[in-house]
Parts: sequence; structure tokens; C-alpha cells
Amino acid sequence: MTKGQKRLFKTQKGAKSRAVLVRMIVAQQEAMGKYAHWMPAYLKRLRKKGVKPPFDPDP
Repeated sequence: MTKGQKRLFKTQKGAKSRAVLVRMIVAQQEAMGKYAHWMPAYLKRLRKKGVKPPFDPDP
């Protein structure tokens, strides 16, 4: 995530809007390539914090 995307994520209040934002970021990174490590790292961070992902990680 870029700093702007992090800021935008924090401003989103609803779980649905956060899920849409994360999906958009994942799609962006897949299109750019070489960012396959981001999703596992993101899910690991959420597990460490004890937070449920804002989306279903296995679409």
C-alpha cells in the first residue's frame, strides 16, 4: 500500500468499503506484477493483531 492508500483505508468507516478498497489494491498489484508477497504479509499482520480481514482471503 502506498501512503495515500493507507490514509484512504483509515478514512473508510464501513467494512464493505474497506473490503472494496483492499480488493482494488490487490487487483492493482496483480496488474503491476511482482507484488505477490503483499497479500500473505497483509494477512499475517492482521492475524498478529487479532483482526478479521475486511474480505474473504480465498475468493
